[in-house]
Amino acid sequence: MKKLFPVVLIVVLLTAGCTPLERSAYNTVVAAKAFLDKEKAQHPECATTPTTTVCDDLTKATGAKDALIDAITVYCSGPDFNNGGACNAPDLHTAAGVTAEAKLRAAITNYNQIAADLKTATGGK
Repeated sequence: MKKLFPVVLIVVLLTAGCTPLERSAYNTVVAAKAFLDKEKAQHPECATTPTTTVCDDLTKATGAKDALIDAITVYCSGPDFNNGGACNAPDLHTAAGVTAEAKLRAAITNYNQIAADLKTATGGK
């Protein structure tokens, strides 16, 4: 039994470290909301005269966050999720599941790139 314990511990630690796609997407949205709220507060001029690069990037990042939320909704849609429960991830052995997964991954990547552009425009804050 003592010989098996390290193997079991390693398997548990590796498994616990895996993050499902929907959890990663959710974490990205939560971080995006906090980041974008902070940037909007630091750039109130964007609400009235959005003519700067920062304002353009802020608008793009907000749209990318919203598109990510839409992609999560499509990926997770099902009886549980639609009633406020857990994500009903699609069957990845189907064309629809593969497409939903690809679109969700693309939405995460898109948001991350646009957020990086916004950080660059604001001086990396």
